[in-house]
Amino acid sequence: MELKAMFPNLNVMWTRWSDYEVTTFDHVEYLVPAEKATPLAYDCAEQAEQLVADALELGRQLRMGTPDKNRLCAAFAARHGLLGLAGVNASIWQGLAGGGPLSASLDSRQYGEPVDELNREFQKLYYHFLYTREDVLPPEAPAVLLDLDGALHYRLTGGLVPQLIWEAHSMYEVLRLSYAMLMTQEKPSLKVCKNCGKVYYNTHAKSEFCGTKCRNYYNVKVFRTKSK
Repeated sequence: MELKAMFPNLNVMWTRWSDYEVTTFDHVEYLVPAEKATPLAYDCAEQAEQLVADALELGRQLRMGTPDKNRLCAAFAARHGLLGLAGVNASIWQGLAGGGPLSASLDSRQYGEPVDELNREFQKLYYHFLYTREDVLPPEAPAVLLDLDGALHYRLTGGLVPQLIWEAHSMYEVLRLSYAMLMTQEKPSLKVCKNCGKVYYNTHAKSEFCGTKCRNYYNVKVFRTKSK
């Protein structure tokens, strides 16, 4: 079931910027909007499934130790925005912000998030994905990673016909809720490419490849192996 179908009045307008870069504040690397980036408002719940697939794939590449972690995180943010960590457990993050990018308003150009924390969050999601597929917690995964939790808020309007409005205070909340919904579907739609190992979203039950290129490459590889 899609997120919008379960929560039809979900309000998740989010701000992402056209480009992001890494800057250093108080010896910590932050991912922030680039100087000439333009703000783009969009509803991240409309593409929640792709958001989850992209986050899992980023977590997979980070787990593999990619040397391009900053570029990959910036590319993810340009597609979906930052997670909004300052809006999650605000009391904890306020103590770590110290007047830096985390202290700024979530939709401002000055707002940024620590690259290392982003890496941890994406990898944590991917570790959970691996755990559900293999029923074995990877040895390097956090020992406490057995369950994931999250939050979704609501408000009830006044008037003769009150409306129940669901609200997410960050994209982090949308990401976790969407992941939970996809992982508990009767028919799995989060797949791992049989050729390259990429995590992708596809509702077709027989889908095994992330695209035509991987399917053709795999078939050629199998054919050559049989020929030998």
